[in-house]
Amino acid sequence: MLSGAQKQNVNALIATKLRGYYDSIIEEGTPPHLLDLLEQLHNAETEAKSKK
Repeated sequence: MLSGAQKQNVNALIATKLRGYYDSIIEEGTPPHLLDLLEQLHNAETEAKSKK
């Protein structure tokens, strides 16, 4: 069984790893194909609203 200090160290290590993964994903940005899909959706919604 882990002591309180060991649990804190493990939790800190996990938090550091998760932060690193998150930061690397954020740095990648949004893929261009997803941005294109979002633009198409926005255009379709705008067009649908203008027809009402």
